Amino acid sequence: MKVAWVLIFLFGGLLANAQYMEVSVDGMVTFDGVDFIINEAGEDYSPSVESESSVYVSIDFQSFWDALFNPNRKWKIEVAKEDLTWNNHVKLEIKRTEDGYGDWSNNKRKTRIKGGDNYQVVDRVSRDFFSGKGSAYFVPLQLKLSGISVTQGAQDFETNVILTIYDD
Repeated sequence: MKVAWVLIFLFGGLLANAQYMEVSVDGMVTFDGVDFIINEAGEDYSPSVESESSVYVSIDFQSFWDALFNPNRKWKIEVAKEDLTWNNHVKLEIKRTEDGYGDWSNNKRKTRIKGGDNYQVVDRVSRDFFSGKGSAYFVPLQLKLSGISVTQGAQDFETNVILTIYDD
């Protein structure tokens, strides 16, 4: 009988520790093909430019037990950036353009995601981006730059966008 309690205790410990989720990102956002054309003297660049391609984010359970026993687990994603070379006059914004899709527990229907569907500024302070329940796959994100001006001169800008997942 003592052996059974020890096994139940160990198994319960495994279930309690099996609550990890992971954010993965597919793709890379670039603005390389954006044409910055100025036709007349005194004009400036367009007020903002959107990225040419989307980057796709997936939120997945890292534990079979958590996926099996808690498929509707709530989570939230925060976003921030870490500048490598950046001009403080240039503003980076991000939004979620669609919901992606869910997993087997909701029959590959739409995911249960809310928020993040309007552009929000990304800066060095981590802020809420969007939240949801369960797994979500290939959620497309779009980025936008604004504040680019001819007075800044020609230079490359580089930053890392950091997505962090938390239990909600």
